[in-house]
Amino acid sequence: MVQIMSFKNILFFLALICSVTCKADNVTFMFAAGTIDAGTVKTRMENNISTLLTEINRAGNIGTDLNLDNISMEQGAKTRLIALWEDAHFICDKTTNISKCLNDFQGYQVRAIPITMKPLDSSYDQSLNRELTISLNKNGIITGVRPAWELQEDVSKIMLSSNGVADTRQRREILKWVEDFRCYYNERNIKALNQIYSDDALIITGSVVTQREMHGDNQVHLEQKVNYNVQSKAQYISKLEKIFNINQRVNVEFDHISVVMHGAKENIYGVTLHQKWQTNSYSDEGWLFLLWDFNDPEKPQIHVRTWQPEQVVAKDGVFTLDDFFIP
Repeated sequence: MVQIMSFKNILFFLALICSVTCKADNVTFMFAAGTIDAGTVKTRMENNISTLLTEINRAGNIGTDLNLDNISMEQGAKTRLIALWEDAHFICDKTTNISKCLNDFQGYQVRAIPITMKPLDSSYDQSLNRELTISLNKNGIITGVRPAWELQEDVSKIMLSSNGVADTRQRREILKWVEDFRCYYNERNIKALNQIYSDDALIITGSVVTQREMHGDNQVHLEQKVNYNVQSKAQYISKLEKIFNINQRVNVEFDHISVVMHGAKENIYGVTLHQKWQTNSYSDEGWLFLLWDFNDPEKPQIHVRTWQPEQVVAKDGVFTLDDFFIP
């Protein structure tokens, strides 16, 4: 015989469901023993990361927006995470996470937190199993949240080719800053892009132009030639502003990263990346070369940015540090 539950039993049942769901969302983070001294900053960071991961699981499990109001996190970091969330949700795989505390120039970094991506549509073409990287300043405030690079073999090569402890830290910084650099485009953050390019930055973009040429056999041949357009920082930023104003969505993806330290100049690095660019009305793929200056570790700057189409790189190769004079 079917019995109707009393109102009190219904409330108890709903409360039980809520309790189980909330418990499933809760995530604890702790630093690996011996990687950071005990103290209020350590405790603050552990609590802060735990709260963030718990909120990510809550929102990821039910497919809703993130609520970052109660998380000690820089506004720029919140903006970048929300922009990332608009493309794909994710959840933290483990309810208890233990990770080393890595020192960087701005503060601390935590890597290798396992996450599972939950794409919002079929446009997502990367791995579902990823790792999360979290950066914090010296006060324990979160300054960046980003999935680690997809191609871990590239990252392994970058780190294994380092020349000592200082270079290892520098390369870790580069990986962090390059990912933030990518996010600046996705956020259409013209202010951040204006800051990260040096005032004398050299911007070079290459395009393939098909020309009709008459040869000696009186036959018309289609010849492909490369035109390189050189811009100043002011010209490039002005063009970007117009692109950002016209397009509601700008999606930039990087892969196949390599990093080379300059042989004679300290804190100068060449970074090569494969880039996919997509806006409402335009898309392309090509290769970026970035000449980074880390002499001011708090504010690294890009002195050179080049872009070359796929077919140009296949024929002539990508730009490198050797192509530019550094005074």
